[in-house]
Amino acid sequence: MPFNPKTLALTERSLRLMGVPFNRRQMLQGVAATTGAALVAAPARGALAQATPEASPVAMYDGPLAEEQVIRIPTGEPTTMDPGVSTGFDELAIFFNIYEGLTGIDQATGEVVPRVAESWESNEDASEFTFNIRQDATWSDGTPLNANDFVYSWRRVLDPNTISAYVPALFYIQNAEEIAEGELPLEDLGIEAVDDFTLRVTLTGPAFFFPRIAATWTYFPVPRHIIEEFGDGWTDTGEPAVSNGPYIMESWSHDQSIVLVPNPNYAGDPVTITRAEYTIFADPTTQAYIAFENDELDYAAPEGPDLDRVLADPALSEQTIQFPLSNCNFVVVDTREEPGSQIPFRQALYKAVNRDELANVVLRGQYLPAYTIVSPDIPGNLNDESPLNESAEEAVQLLADAGIDPASVSLEITFQNTPARVQTVAEYLQATWQDVLGITVTLAAIEEATYPDWRSARETQAYGVYTGSWGSDFIDPSNWHNQNFTSQADHYVNHWLNAEYDELAAAALSSIDEEERNAQYQEAERILVEEAPIIPLYRTTAVRTVKPYVRDIYFQATLSVVHLRTIKIAAE
Repeated sequence: MPFNPKTLALTERSLRLMGVPFNRRQMLQGVAATTGAALVAAPARGALAQATPEASPVAMYDGPLAEEQVIRIPTGEPTTMDPGVSTGFDELAIFFNIYEGLTGIDQATGEVVPRVAESWESNEDASEFTFNIRQDATWSDGTPLNANDFVYSWRRVLDPNTISAYVPALFYIQNAEEIAEGELPLEDLGIEAVDDFTLRVTLTGPAFFFPRIAATWTYFPVPRHIIEEFGDGWTDTGEPAVSNGPYIMESWSHDQSIVLVPNPNYAGDPVTITRAEYTIFADPTTQAYIAFENDELDYAAPEGPDLDRVLADPALSEQTIQFPLSNCNFVVVDTREEPGSQIPFRQALYKAVNRDELANVVLRGQYLPAYTIVSPDIPGNLNDESPLNESAEEAVQLLADAGIDPASVSLEITFQNTPARVQTVAEYLQATWQDVLGITVTLAAIEEATYPDWRSARETQAYGVYTGSWGSDFIDPSNWHNQNFTSQADHYVNHWLNAEYDELAAAALSSIDEEERNAQYQEAERILVEEAPIIPLYRTTAVRTVKPYVRDIYFQATLSVVHLRTIKIAAE
């Protein structure tokens, strides 16, 4: 950041404060307490945003507005504009403005709020939810939107013809996993349109937090009438894309720009911003801040030397918002191939890394070391208390005890070439593992646009390790364990299988006893960290520079994309 010890302690304290117990009754009513919501209403500047353990009112700007309500935002080139297939990259900044699901997350308070569903209720153990669809909901072209659109859209995610990269997101729904495995037909998915305005969802077990899951992008509806007309190219027809959120995508010039304008048929609250101009950068973290300084952008997320310069300049730091994020950056190991199939080898990789050095020296103090995987704001986490310690000597001894000759090991690290820090981390790991373990380590960079296909190919193609990350979609440990790391999910395609871990994650998912559930997830994470198929490295914290005339812009620790619906441009 760069952090001095006092600032680092404050950041860690903020992360710890984010672990707030669930209020089950409140969640069952569809209003979740603000667990892990780091929020800022611009123009709060130059200080770390504190986590808010309780939802509380946030003052909205009510002063004079600029004549032109236009905001200019940087982004990367989206990999897709289809929320049903996306794993979540740069397109999320667009999705959450042009689409909305049954529910949403109020960015000012972190609460679950109604969107397409005007209300909902559950049965006693929260294994079944009934959503009441608002009768004035339409698509942006005026076509009515009803419960049948959700049935179609959720089945479509599981349809093998869709090639969705985020199928496990739907595994909370009854029979979703069996359908994904080809064991049951799509029609057996636990979702039913009782009538046009009533949607019944049957889950695999109790999930009091399901209204929060329903706010994530994989659960967004997509327009069947457009998809059936245009096929796979339905999001890029040359015409404004049909969607159902407060904005529509007016244009998308690939690798150049995206423009959003208000949806004329949106039935929700009116918006103030009349035009959002997204400039597409190859690497927004290293390129966008110059445009911000040149008054070509109203918002940026600087990293590296740019961030050092921002925080060292009193005037620039006045335009800066800092807050913790709910995430972990790590290395994924192919557990099928030697030597990655051997637990001692993976543990040696873990032990050889000095995370404090990585975060505070190599990454210039702009990040936090991660000793465990699940973010500290998530219930049932290990609070970064790892069952493995860092020790170069023990790492070397592990290889010796396992009969692994370092001279025989050649390990390739695959990494995305953006943002720039990912290569810095890969180079650090290369030097560390070669110096400490005596193995040969090579690097292989891939383009961000080709990364999803590369990762999908790992189903059948071997690899050494690759750099990955996970950021919470919602505040619940199932979003980490059950959607990513179980053998059934295997989101990172590392082919790791541990029956005890799978059983613990499955039991915790369906438990309605909070204490028991958290204990089960903690034990599951101990196994995950100790066997090291995923090796945690560091956690990112967020720094955003925002022009002082941009008001009512809020950031959450989860996802942390810019939602346009509250933003205003103040008169200067």
